[in-house]
Amino acid sequence: WRVYDVMRTIDWIETRKELDAMRVGCMGISGGGLTTTFAAALEPRIRAAFVSGYLNTFLDSVYTISHCIDNYIPGILQWCEMYDVGGLIAPRPLFVESGDKDNIFPVHASRLSFERVKRIYEVFGKADLTEQEVFPGEHSFWGKRGLPFMAKHL
Repeated sequence: WRVYDVMRTIDWIETRKELDAMRVGCMGISGGGLTTTFAAALEPRIRAAFVSGYLNTFLDSVYTISHCIDNYIPGILQWCEMYDVGGLIAPRPLFVESGDKDNIFPVHASRLSFERVKRIYEVFGKADLTEQEVFPGEHSFWGKRGLPFMAKHL
């Protein structure tokens, strides 16, 4: 339902003269990162995405560590891994950040997942439109490089 809400919000933005629907970005931390990942994967009107504290692997995080119920998609591993969903955002700009001490989304799996997503961007010839920052911290928002990235691409 969150992805649906994002799509309906963009519908509303398109009705507002004072807003520029050609400059819609999406960003979020944790569950907001989940929402950003899936919304940007499915909604082409999102021009740039900033995923904080989420991009990982289902195997290393969601199916290994206790999470909120909205993280579980029955049978998803029969079809894809989290990085496959992230790759659907390509070739639009994507920034990913993770804390090096995140105990919910382990940093080693965040790095692996990002490398897989980056390969998809490379296929499009757009590797320069995706970046990752691993910052000193736990499961939290950082934004040091991500916010300027979004400003640049929107």
